[in-house]
Amino acid sequence: MIVMVYGFTGRYAGTSEFEWNAPDIGVVHNALLFLRQEEERDAFDLAVTECERFGFDEIRDLRCGRLQVDALNTDAYRGFSGFYEEALAEGSALLYYPV
Repeated sequence: MIVMVYGFTGRYAGTSEFEWNAPDIGVVHNALLFLRQEEERDAFDLAVTECERFGFDEIRDLRCGRLQVDALNTDAYRGFSGFYEEALAEGSALLYYPV
């Protein structure tokens, strides 16, 4: 299993399937989706579906990259380790940046 990271811009619509610390409804955010996958490939269709499960719509500028696990040991990326671990355990994790 690997974790791919999808960056995007989207609007929080408030229709989340998860109970989480969600942003205010109707606000546009930049966000990162950490998605557990079987293989290293762009799976934009799966990523959009997962973003929608978190309650985001109007998704644009979707891009993808593989998370380099070794980077989580550096000061610059240590804060992302919880999202990586959640994605491995639960299938996905989402981090949004407040406006």
